[in-house]
Amino acid sequence: AETKEILEEACNLVEIQYEELEPITSPQEAAQENAPLIHDDGNLLSRQEIKRGNVEEAFKKAAHISEHTFYTPFTEHAFLEPECAIGIPVGDGIDVITGGQGVYDEYREITRLLGLEEGKVKIQSAYVGGGFGGKEDMSVQHHAALLAYLTKRPVKVFLSRQKSINVHPKRHAMEIKMKVACDEKGKLLGMQARIISDTGAYASLGGPVLQRACTHAAGPYNYQNIDIVGTAYYTNNPPAGAFRGFGVSQSCFAMESCLNDLAEKVGISPWEIRYLNAVRPGEALPNGQIADEGTAMVETLEAVKDIYEKASKEEGKYVGIASAMKNAGLGVGVPDIGRCNIKIQNGIAYVRSSAADMGQGIRGILYQIVSEVTGLKNEQLVVEQPDTRYTPDSGTTTASRQTVFTGEAARQAALKLKEALENKTLEELNGQEFKGEYSFESDPIGSDKPNPVSHVSYAFATQVVILNSEGIVEKVVAAHDVGRAINPLSTEGQVDGGVVMSLGYALTEDFPLEEGVPQAKYGTLGLFKSLQVPEIEVILIEKNKRDLAFGAKGIGEIATIPAAPAVQNAYFKKDGKFRVNLPLEDTAYNKFKARKAKDIESPEC
Repeated sequence: AETKEILEEACNLVEIQYEELEPITSPQEAAQENAPLIHDDGNLLSRQEIKRGNVEEAFKKAAHISEHTFYTPFTEHAFLEPECAIGIPVGDGIDVITGGQGVYDEYREITRLLGLEEGKVKIQSAYVGGGFGGKEDMSVQHHAALLAYLTKRPVKVFLSRQKSINVHPKRHAMEIKMKVACDEKGKLLGMQARIISDTGAYASLGGPVLQRACTHAAGPYNYQNIDIVGTAYYTNNPPAGAFRGFGVSQSCFAMESCLNDLAEKVGISPWEIRYLNAVRPGEALPNGQIADEGTAMVETLEAVKDIYEKASKEEGKYVGIASAMKNAGLGVGVPDIGRCNIKIQNGIAYVRSSAADMGQGIRGILYQIVSEVTGLKNEQLVVEQPDTRYTPDSGTTTASRQTVFTGEAARQAALKLKEALENKTLEELNGQEFKGEYSFESDPIGSDKPNPVSHVSYAFATQVVILNSEGIVEKVVAAHDVGRAINPLSTEGQVDGGVVMSLGYALTEDFPLEEGVPQAKYGTLGLFKSLQVPEIEVILIEKNKRDLAFGAKGIGEIATIPAAPAVQNAYFKKDGKFRVNLPLEDTAYNKFKARKAKDIESPEC
């Protein structure tokens, strides 16, 4: 169509005949032996197990056990820019301008779709208007490429806000049965978890998300008896995929809520039970990985101790706390490589990487790293947009990995350039290219090693949530072990945004479905409003001394994990109700929730 109006008129003329079948709307239904098959190979997408030690013996020795079943909903990314791509025919090939999270993923999939030879497809990234994992999957890129290839005309395909909400993958809804045990003093002895995840109609990242939910379910603590089984099933619901937190938001909510419950049973504070059990350098995490010298889980607790204890004593204040860990990099045996090249042209160093910047600031990080190593300044450095013609494959922007992996690759490339600059000027190096690459070999999930290395590093955090007498979040204090804050202002901004996203997850956001059909509009998602955002105090802890990426660990995902269970804990302190559903029920925020979608007229954006 030449215009949107013609396109809409043509779409309205299409009549579709279909037979409506009874949908499978929950993974529990999908797991039934006689359930209809959504895909030919069955409804089970993935099963993951992590078992260490002897859980049953631990439960027998326990003085206290917390056992609950938790429910977390689908939620929408609500990034500012809906999906859009432009396909442009070039000779017998195709160029595509996209706003996704990995140009090489798009390159591989579009090349395969069109059956073209290597080099016939070029993917160029435009600025990405937010992602949070919601732009890892193909959405409109392949449509734009296919239509442009067939029509030999430039084609733009974009989703309206409502279409975007309806079709792109969501955060996985999960049911988590959690059982956690401790001794009479609060020392953790063991835990058991059964996680069932709704991956929707298609796989997307359902398998890796389930893995991460399982690998982090036991929390950032030092105990070795764990029994975790996770399953992900196809349903007829909208697909679920990557979402900031990547499964850890769900399992952390369950674990941290149980830990706070145990503190009550023991008769110590939730802060104390964390300090008693927090993993320290040289100790083993529940998955067996040894915490390195840069581990600062204890320091995150110490950073919030005074404000936690002071606020807990104030009349009319209700204080909740939760901690978390989050990996950097893909880990669990998956190949993971960051790459960055520096090309010298006309006295300027062009920093080239395919790492997608969706607002988190990786381009600024690469600039800082190269400048720090080489001493080059503003007019001598340009960080280029991802483009498969000349930027090397740096992997997808996911798993809080780009600052660590591509940042280290940039450091390696910059060290080579620095050495060259000892004898020559930039102008004399014209045409030369300095290449950097960093990879890390990890052990697969379920490894039989005594102490497998699941990920290159972990970031740790503790967040404190303070409610006022009416149950409104008054303040959040977020202490984060970031390793090294390469850009402190950007890092604090990541934490601010992550906290707000987690508060929405805890209190107001939902994604209602009727027979698998989305009912939400943008105005009814329950997104936190600007006037609802409380004071957020960010404390950055920089302990890591490793040379790797100057010690940075990645901040993108962990920032959005601990606040939800901390809110649950604060509300428990307020009224004694132990809530197990997200968004939390019977809170002061229920009145803020938008009316049902049918009651609100929301124009397409």
